Amino acid sequence: MSTENPTPPDGYERFESNDPDSDVPTVELEPGEVLDGLVLDLTEGEGDYGPWYRLKIKDESRGVVRYFAKDEVKRAAAQDRIEVGEQIWVAMATDEVTLERDDGSTHDYNPTKVAFPGGS
Repeated sequence: MSTENPTPPDGYERFESNDPDSDVPTVELEPGEVLDGLVLDLTEGEGDYGPWYRLKIKDESRGVVRYFAKDEVKRAAAQDRIEVGEQIWVAMATDEVTLERDDGSTHDYNPTKVAFPGGS
């Protein structure tokens, strides 16, 4: 095993990342917090626990942020209800809900809600 850090050979130019999203913070909502703004991007993937969805939102008060969809937001994304270029409202409820798992154990959490313009 080598103890020196490898360097590219002569004549190679090292890649420098210019990821425009590198400065975009990821938001984890707390009970009572809201995201309200324009959906700039929607990325989806598959993980150990099933599908996941990450939104990039231009929030009215936070600026551009990333948010991993939970609860209603995840279900809305799975049903193709969330569209890039459209407004979205996401909030974490202040009331706790108890979820009973298949093994009989319980888990308390605050559900996340979603709404779209056009409601009455």
